[in-house]
Amino acid sequence: MDLRWSLSRRRRGRTIEHSCRSRVGRRLACGHLLLVALVVSGCAVLGRGVGPEAELRRAVLEDESFTVEKVPADAPAHRAASFRLAAEGYRALQNGLPGEAEDRLEKALSVDPRNPFCYLYLAEIRQREGKTRQAIILLHQAEVLFQGHPYWLGEAYTQEGRYWESLGSPDKAREAYSKALKHNPWNETARQKTQ
Repeated sequence: MDLRWSLSRRRRGRTIEHSCRSRVGRRLACGHLLLVALVVSGCAVLGRGVGPEAELRRAVLEDESFTVEKVPADAPAHRAASFRLAAEGYRALQNGLPGEAEDRLEKALSVDPRNPFCYLYLAEIRQREGKTRQAIILLHQAEVLFQGHPYWLGEAYTQEGRYWESLGSPDKAREAYSKALKHNPWNETARQKTQ
C-alpha cells in the first residue's frame, strides 16, 4: 500500500519533503494526525462543558425581546394582525380595562389561533374573574404554543404555579415552578418558590 503523504515547507528557499515511506516521514505524519485529533477532541470536550448552559442563557436573553408588542419580521399578514390586536389587548389589560382587553384578545385569536400571547393574557383575565381552573387550561395552551421560547415558557409555568397556589394545591404549584426553572433557570420568582 503506497501511502503518499508529503509535508512540504520552505526553509531558506528550499523545499523539504518527507515521504510516508521513510521512518521520519511516518513519525511526523502520525505526530501531526495525533496532534490534530487531540486538538479537535479537546475542543469538543471543552465545548460540551459550558455549551448547553451558555446556549440556554443566550436563548433566554434573545427570547425576552420576543414580545407581543414586536411583530416578528417574518410573520405572515394574519399573524402580524393577530400580534397587533393582542398588543392592544395587553395594553388594555395593563390599563385596567379587562373587558376591552378580552375583546381584543379574542379577536386576535380569531385571526390566528396559534398566538400564544392571547392565551397567556386571557388566562390572567380569567384569574382576575376568579375562574382559576379556566385560567390554567388557557395557560396549558400557551405552554404548547410557546415551545422553543424558554423565557416565555418559564413565565407561563410561573403564572400556572401562582394559580395552583391560589387553589390550595402546593404540590402542583411546586411542579409548575420546577418546570419554569427547567426552561428558564434565571426566573427569580420560580426560584424563590421552590426553595
